[in-house]
Amino acid sequence: MKALVISDRQEIIEFVTPLLKNKGFDIIHYRWIIKALDNIEEIQPDLILLSPVEYPRHWKTLAGFVQSGIGGNDVKLFLYEEETLTDEEAKKADELGIKSFTKDFCDEDKGLDVELAFNEEAGPLHFTNGKYFPKKNVIQLSEKVNAGRKLKYVSLFDGENVLSFSADVEENDGLSSLRVKEL
Repeated sequence: MKALVISDRQEIIEFVTPLLKNKGFDIIHYRWIIKALDNIEEIQPDLILLSPVEYPRHWKTLAGFVQSGIGGNDVKLFLYEEETLTDEEAKKADELGIKSFTKDFCDEDKGLDVELAFNEEAGPLHFTNGKYFPKKNVIQLSEKVNAGRKLKYVSLFDGENVLSFSADVEENDGLSSLRVKEL
């Protein structure tokens, strides 16, 4: 999958690059929207990300190109800094099928703070905290737990609800996580 990021601001590139790479995208970066428009047919991106602040007169033109099929089929277009849009521009963005990057792309990855209790067979009850990512069915733990173990009984409290399940302990980049198995 290819993501076309159009921005001249380094902080934007540094913010979105790891998010997109974690979702499996190869990143193509352009600083000038006109150059991106010239090459969009060749690039055929799956996702395009740009700012209406950086490109106030051209983001709608790019969206029109994308909708016409010139840039590919089923291309998702995201705006960041969407809060700067006027009501008229926001309506136009909605009509063009444009989404908010921070709402529609980033928020799905935000973890929910949870409290956990689990025990190994015939072992003591262990309490810890973590972040639950429901779409991935993973809980990132706040402390190290030995990977490779299977936990038969885990209870999770998110501040309102209690869930019980079994899980496998995994390690990713030196961090421990639980892969939820059966809710």
